[in-house]
Amino acid sequence: MSRTIKQIYEEAVAERNKRMELAEFSSDSKLSILNGITWVVSAAIYSFESLLDVFAVDIAEVINSRVNGTPSYYANAMLQYQQGDELTVREDGLAFGYASVDESKRTITQVSYVESTDDQNLDSKLILKVATGPRGKLEAISAEDLVPITAYINRLKFAGTRLQVVSLPGDVLIPQLTVYYDGAVTEHDMYTAIEQELAKYIMEVDFDSTVYVSKVIEVIRRATHVTDVWIDEDAVPEQGVFLASYDDDGHLTAPQKVARMTHTSSGYLRESTGKDIESTLPTFRQSLKLIVDHGRAV
Repeated sequence: MSRTIKQIYEEAVAERNKRMELAEFSSDSKLSILNGITWVVSAAIYSFESLLDVFAVDIAEVINSRVNGTPSYYANAMLQYQQGDELTVREDGLAFGYASVDESKRTITQVSYVESTDDQNLDSKLILKVATGPRGKLEAISAEDLVPITAYINRLKFAGTRLQVVSLPGDVLIPQLTVYYDGAVTEHDMYTAIEQELAKYIMEVDFDSTVYVSKVIEVIRRATHVTDVWIDEDAVPEQGVFLASYDDDGHLTAPQKVARMTHTSSGYLRESTGKDIESTLPTFRQSLKLIVDHGRAV
């Protein structure tokens, strides 16, 4: 960390005062020529040290992002995957790469990683979660397309590294809540306003980020005309914030109530389609219970 100009100046003056040949130029006045020169030099040294600090941070970031074999290395490599292109050995023979960069072929748009261990293997396994599509409208990569992706990362991985690439349909968010509103708009418009806020939340939430019950409630509260959001402990069906996830085999698991916070299995959220295997999972509109708030105690 760079020193301040004052620190540099004081150290320079203290060092200068140790030299007898400069004693006759000693002066307490900041307007003296020698003190003025010392201050200018101190400012120059401060600027140089500040540049070195910035340079050190930049270099550290580059090194951390390029250290081969780290989880970040594999995550960055997944984002560089180009569908349909073949990896070639670089001219120096030290690594694989593509002959040319084609952004249109980079189908993986989101990556996160987690390290897991089991009783059979002492070494941890790096699980890479991947998804495709724009933010807020992410989709799982098909099993067919996941085959060349796995082959790609297996060619890049280092000996002894255990990797698994997974891409699952998004976790279905089910906000089974009671929402009070002021009655100034129709029930249909109120549902629409809440759906828009929840859709915005899904659009903005980071990939593989934590899901908080309080955050979901806060998002619904943001909708105009909402006066309160309540988890009715006596309601049937049970109320709360639920997540329904898919397992590694593509099977939909039963919705799990979130106590306070949780992590998604797929890395991203979405609304129930209400069709096929998700026909039993309510959409946002179906899961919310609207009540006009008359201001009376309940």
